Amino acid sequence: MMSKMIEPITFTVPLSFEAHDIAQQCAQKSLPTKFKQVYLNTLAVYAVDSYLRCMGFETNLAHSESRDSLMLKFVDVADLDIVGVGKIECRPVLPDSQTCNIPSDAWENRIGYVAVQLNQSLKEATLLGFTKTSAMREVPLTQLQSLEYFLAYMNRIQQLNPVNLMNWFENVFDTGWQVIDELLNPEQLEWHFRSTNALPIERGYKIDLGMQLAQQSVTLAVMLAPEPGSEVDIQVQVYPMGNQTCLPEGLKLIVMDESEEVVLEATSRDDDNFIQLEFSSELRELFGVTVALGEASVTKHFHW
Repeated sequence: MMSKMIEPITFTVPLSFEAHDIAQQCAQKSLPTKFKQVYLNTLAVYAVDSYLRCMGFETNLAHSESRDSLMLKFVDVADLDIVGVGKIECRPVLPDSQTCNIPSDAWENRIGYVAVQLNQSLKEATLLGFTKTSAMREVPLTQLQSLEYFLAYMNRIQQLNPVNLMNWFENVFDTGWQVIDELLNPEQLEWHFRSTNALPIERGYKIDLGMQLAQQSVTLAVMLAPEPGSEVDIQVQVYPMGNQTCLPEGLKLIVMDESEEVVLEATSRDDDNFIQLEFSSELRELFGVTVALGEASVTKHFHW
């Protein structure tokens, strides 16, 4: 017997007079040649904002470029800032289109893209699906991931509160991430620079494993290649701090994927003055880095 194909779950939002009034106000702030584009973008943002608030997420339109008068004049953006998560791009899809257009203006500083199909009368907007990547300017609608995956992805980011490495390329760093020479002494800095391929974007974080390290701490150093593309090269290292010249034997440095599966691991020997791992991360990928000794461990999560 033939199995019945399961239709992907979508979500339809009525586009009220309020939605069109907001779209009109935003479009009037743009140039005449961009009026229609901004109008449709604003309707798409309105639909995704309504959906996410229904799902319990807090949004912040005031921090979204799609409400910035200056940005509306010059770039094609339809972003929505989600508190504790990041920015998503809400791309309008015309009724007969088979693809979702992602302009280059929206390729950076986004955690993903939602395709929003507007009906012919502009009275309804339907959220079709989601993609994490902007590698293709035209994303076929058949390649979109489901709204269920979209919500799971959003919840995962909110739960993990990952460090956004994309911000590092704009010289913006989370609290606690310091320049390396504030954490390591001159001799350790010599080890550090001798042991790397001079990846230029780097920060260190103090890790305290409590009694397992007899009140001693270690530094987790993270280094990024200077030019991110669809992937970025990353090095992670661990160094002793203070008067310690070697790491305790058995200290583990672990890299995990989005599913918390271990993909790389290094373990210190009794005379190691640092340990390191090197890998590449794909765009929008979530990963974790764990420093562990015995039963004690500290994990930092990242995405870019």
